[in-house]
Amino acid sequence: MPDPGPVVAPPRWALSPWARFLRRPAHWWFVGRQVRRFCSPLKLDGMENLADVKTPAIFVANHTSHFDAYLISSVLPPRLRYRAAMAAAADRWYARKKLRAAWFSLLVNIYPIQRGGGRAALAYSEWLLERGWSLIIFPEGTRAKRGHMEAFKYGVAILALGQRVPVVPIHLAGTADPAPRRALGAPGTGERSHRRPADL
Repeated sequence: MPDPGPVVAPPRWALSPWARFLRRPAHWWFVGRQVRRFCSPLKLDGMENLADVKTPAIFVANHTSHFDAYLISSVLPPRLRYRAAMAAAADRWYARKKLRAAWFSLLVNIYPIQRGGGRAALAYSEWLLERGWSLIIFPEGTRAKRGHMEAFKYGVAILALGQRVPVVPIHLAGTADPAPRRALGAPGTGERSHRRPADL
């Protein structure tokens, strides 16, 4: 089994009232603007399926680009968007570029999850669900690089069954092209579809 690396403490400050207050205008300006710029037109299918989603919930999506985080966060309705935290690979986002990680913790409320960390890596995710926070997780554990979805990790199933929360599957299309580094996005059409929540 690969070494999961050092444990990274989650940024609980990102849940504080001041961080949540700043997140709304920052998200509108930095995230919403990039989505409008690089995903035009943006096709949304199945948004009506989000109307009755009970929270907390776990939103899961396929993953081909860093821009996926912007896209999902941008099009979730505000009642879901601002009460959700997004899992991010600790070894990639928190090991070296701490200021960048802090910025995205503020912007889209990412938190570190240890890839290969076993059952203990889910502790903070469980803590969030217990306190009414929904989760956004890419269950492949990495970006797909071969044009098809990778095998899902077991973490989402463990969390959903243990906390008895609904899972909302999301499909993203059109975000796989190389993105401008400053934008974390890809020019072109973006698509997103929601399926009905599945209670596990």
